[in-house]
Amino acid sequence: MPRSWIRRLLRVAASALIVVLVTAIAHGSHAKSFVAGFIYLFPITLIAFRWGFIEASVASVLSVGCLDFFFTEPLFHFYMSDPQDWLALTSFEAIVLVVSQLADRLKSHATEVSRKRDQVEKLYFMSRDILLLNRRPPIGANLVNLIREAFNLDGVTLWDDRETRLNTAGIDNVSEGEMRAVLFHKQHQNDSVNGSFRRVLFLGTKPIGAMSLVAPSGRSLIDAHTADAIASLAALALERSHSFKAESEAEASRQSEELRSAVLDGLAHAFKTPLATIQGASSGLLEIGPLGPAQEELATLINQEALRLGDLTTHALHTAGIDGEHLKVHKEEFRVQSLLKDISEQCSAHISAHQLNILADTPNEYVCADSRLLKLALLELIDNAAKYADPQARISLRASQMDTEVTFSVENEDSYIAPEERFRIFRRFYRSPGSQHRAPGTGIGLSFVKRIAEAHSGRVWVESDPKLGTTFFLALPAHTKEDA
Repeated sequence: MPRSWIRRLLRVAASALIVVLVTAIAHGSHAKSFVAGFIYLFPITLIAFRWGFIEASVASVLSVGCLDFFFTEPLFHFYMSDPQDWLALTSFEAIVLVVSQLADRLKSHATEVSRKRDQVEKLYFMSRDILLLNRRPPIGANLVNLIREAFNLDGVTLWDDRETRLNTAGIDNVSEGEMRAVLFHKQHQNDSVNGSFRRVLFLGTKPIGAMSLVAPSGRSLIDAHTADAIASLAALALERSHSFKAESEAEASRQSEELRSAVLDGLAHAFKTPLATIQGASSGLLEIGPLGPAQEELATLINQEALRLGDLTTHALHTAGIDGEHLKVHKEEFRVQSLLKDISEQCSAHISAHQLNILADTPNEYVCADSRLLKLALLELIDNAAKYADPQARISLRASQMDTEVTFSVENEDSYIAPEERFRIFRRFYRSPGSQHRAPGTGIGLSFVKRIAEAHSGRVWVESDPKLGTTFFLALPAHTKEDA
């Protein structure tokens, strides 16, 4: 037999014993039936308020029987000669039942108010503790432990969709697949009988995770509304942690960028003077002559490499100037075909191992942009393609009109970028796992391309296929000659 039923039977027996004691006291004091009725009413009301309506109903029936047997004529018989006694006892029973019902409702209301107050206090202390959590490590593990301890739960499971991380606390936990299903269907689940609640964590209308709460068996310490409040606090805690992380990364990136820009700018300017000297000396040797064939070849090589180092230094200076806060865009109108021609001439030397195909679907198309920055971005994409493509692989640069955009694409064969990496590679200083062994780099080139595109109100993205290769896209708002 369940413990709840055993407790109820014991309370019914105790109620009967109380009625017996009251009867003994009232009969021993020779109380009238009217007075005895009021004496019975008081303990029955206490029973209803303390134990419930069922126990009070049993006590009231026993009280009516005792009133009939001990206090109404004829005494010591379950019989009443006066019809008014029947009416009085019936009225007494009705009054007792009504009073018991009211007392039971009052008790239930008081219990509910106390439970709500307790839950509100726990939510308050939990929200305070959330604000005091250490924001540097991932917050999920600390958050599930905090919720479990605050509400004495058997199990708490939290799925953070942005971090793709499952955190659990307690013994009754839910699998990652079940949490993903809750998030996918975007539906709350309530099982009040077993004290199990599953919630989707929303930030506004955007789902960012899922949560499961399991109360101890047979004792539902929380309800659906409390589960909603816990889920809301958890969503805010996750968002606060993510915002802090993004803020910290942005600050670290800004400081690193300032240092990098200062160092790069200083080195580039320091290189300018010796490069100019080397270039002038090699040109002078060629002009003074006469030189032997081997000497002339060496002087020519020195001159060509000095020119190339000069171009690289200029490129470094341009790169150092691309800072999100100080990037200035000087837009001008020019033809796409002329831009592609300049890029072909400029990059043909350092990607000579690859075949470069340049295609223009709209040769007469005009674009309004900063030609220097746009050229720098496209050269960076071509250089990136040359680094990661297999030797002798073909590289294609294409310009095309797509709706309201002019789209530039750089395609290389025999390279592949996994789907989870396609958004990360545009972050500053990020390099895909394994790329360090394939090609040298700092992980800043693609972030510059993204910054240049956004400065022109454009966008960048990448598509990759294991068989077809990888294509980077840079799209700018279209601008025709007639619009000028």
